Amino acid sequence: MKTPEILAPAGNMEALESACLYGADAVYLGVKGDTNLRAGARNFTPDELEDAVKAAHDRKVRVYLTLNTYPHDTKMTQFPEIILHARSLGIDAVIVSDIGVLDLVKEIAPDMPVHLSTQANAVNTRAIKAWAALGVSRVILARELSHEEITHIRRNTGVELELFVHGSVCISISGRCLISNYLCGRDANQGACTQPCRWDYALMERTRPGEHMPIEEDEGFTYLYNSKDLCLLPVMDKVMGLGVEGLKIEGRNKTSLYIATVVSAYMQARDAYIKDPQSYRQRAEWMDEISKISNRGYFGGFFMGNPGHEGIDYNFKGYTQSHHLAAKVLGLKEGWTVFEARNPLIEGMVLEWLSSAGERMEFTLRDAFAGGSSCTHIRPGEIFEMKTPFCPVPGEFVRKLFSAGDKVVNRD
Repeated sequence: MKTPEILAPAGNMEALESACLYGADAVYLGVKGDTNLRAGARNFTPDELEDAVKAAHDRKVRVYLTLNTYPHDTKMTQFPEIILHARSLGIDAVIVSDIGVLDLVKEIAPDMPVHLSTQANAVNTRAIKAWAALGVSRVILARELSHEEITHIRRNTGVELELFVHGSVCISISGRCLISNYLCGRDANQGACTQPCRWDYALMERTRPGEHMPIEEDEGFTYLYNSKDLCLLPVMDKVMGLGVEGLKIEGRNKTSLYIATVVSAYMQARDAYIKDPQSYRQRAEWMDEISKISNRGYFGGFFMGNPGHEGIDYNFKGYTQSHHLAAKVLGLKEGWTVFEARNPLIEGMVLEWLSSAGERMEFTLRDAFAGGSSCTHIRPGEIFEMKTPFCPVPGEFVRKLFSAGDKVVNRD
């Protein structure tokens, strides 16, 4: 049985390291500038890209470079240098949308595999065969395809296929949206989308400035376009049955904790299916895990058919998130675990360790030391040590309830 790779986003070096540690088979990333559709992510300089490729390859994780904007001629001049640098570093593939960028890659780096971005909106067998004939080795399918349609494409094409399984969803057809351009002068297809589909809208009549008239009765405001997040964990058996090569997680602007949590959940689900497809059952703890990270609510996208109103959260009040990052493990020293705090910590807080092997364990913050002295209050960025009931791996995370300051265990 084919084992699809789990592809994780890497908007910065820590995100890449977390993805590798928590089980990703491949990462996708971009360089600084406007050659990729996440220009707002931290991204990588040429030197940082070299370090990123080495770090991933040392862990046997593949690296895909996104060059998936639709550049005008004035911006095409920067692509040759990036492509040649990527080839020299051993990048495993580049991801493109524009046929001109594809042609350029095949001209100056003909041995480099090319993946077609979901931004190219490949939704039918003939288009996918045409892209393959032009030299594309993998097609990242448009999010607007159903399980039935993907099944048909898989049976009638020989090119590798990749499918988005988790993350934010554009209200338009895979990024073909001009709202950001119109309202803000920032081009979604140049990586500069301001996400106006997430804004809170109200109706205002021209002669009554400042008088907001509700479109839906909810404090005078409503979220007209706010899509929930894609999540295919509940139908992972159907996803695995497709026989695609890649399962992709969206989120190059997301936190390292987000990436570690989602990668771990999908890896466990995939491996459970591979181990015993006939007895595969979704585990409640997988959905519980991804409910703890930042999300807008989940739905199945187009996978089981065209979504209805349930795919839009008209009453959106902000991201749902029960936990956030407490600390990162730096290492072990003479039986003590060394942490870097990422949020304010107080002695007595209940924390939870996220093992990269999938184990979760709660423990209480007690008897910590910072700078050689006992401490009860720890600031973000502070290095501290404490005895833990587990033996962690450097790079692993500890999380806490988002309102963990209210959940403090009293000393005996």
